[in-house]
Amino acid sequence: MTVAACYFSSEGVVLGADSTSTVFVTGPGGQPGLQQHYNFAQKVFEFGDPGATAGVAIWGVGSLGDVSYRTLVAEIADEARRQSAGSLQDVAALAARMHWDQYTRAFGSFLARAGELHAKGKALTQDEAGELAYWEQGLSGGLCLGGRWGDSRRPGAFEVLFGPLQGGPAAAQPLTLGVPKFWGCPNLIDRLIFAMDGSLFQRVLSSGKWTGTPDELFALVQQGALGHPRDLPLREAIDWIHASIYTTIKGMKFSHLAPACGGPIEVAVITSDRPFRWVRHKHLGEAIAAYQTKEDRP
Repeated sequence: MTVAACYFSSEGVVLGADSTSTVFVTGPGGQPGLQQHYNFAQKVFEFGDPGATAGVAIWGVGSLGDVSYRTLVAEIADEARRQSAGSLQDVAALAARMHWDQYTRAFGSFLARAGELHAKGKALTQDEAGELAYWEQGLSGGLCLGGRWGDSRRPGAFEVLFGPLQGGPAAAQPLTLGVPKFWGCPNLIDRLIFAMDGSLFQRVLSSGKWTGTPDELFALVQQGALGHPRDLPLREAIDWIHASIYTTIKGMKFSHLAPACGGPIEVAVITSDRPFRWVRHKHLGEAIAAYQTKEDRP
């Protein structure tokens, strides 16, 4: 699981994510093991070689078979330049297609099984419904491409979602200027900012206890929402993204749930006048340094 975030402002785009990755460890003889959490994964990438004017944040599925996101993001950037993509939106559409191709190659049999279960509809058994929910959660995710492209100085950002029940690559959706986006484990921030997260909203609607309309419930919940400026100055946007990820990490740490978010927080920014820059970024020896004393560290 992940917490990833993006803030698109008139000055630039801020991307951030935690560093925890969750994998299933296979025991001796191939028997299934427990989940293992690693705290030094990378989920924010410069889009291509140093000096690039775009970046990518990912969440959900942590790898695509034998191909890492680090490799795939670099390949998408190479292909965008080979094709002389005309705009950031064109690049986002290319990213959606290339990601989908690798996603289906890596998980084809699992996607087929999820589609088979989904096609049964109401005929699903309880066990099958549980299996379908497992595939829907475990094979879903997305990426956010933000920055600028070509000669344009105007920043922008697009999200690309994917899941096992899609028939093909989803269209890249533009993010709205001044509206933060959170993915992965965003419910803590949704509750803080919007007074209720989407899952809780749906549970109230389907409980049979709410007799009003969805719009009426939304209007009631909105009374507890926190207002915020529509276009934050860049450094405040960086602060917000970092604070939101940090809050989610700590909320998960002290909850009854698995520590699926954590590790160093990474934040990057692409502005209208400068290329991709790291605000917070772990060095390659971070996992080693975590176990060294202060005296041992370089």
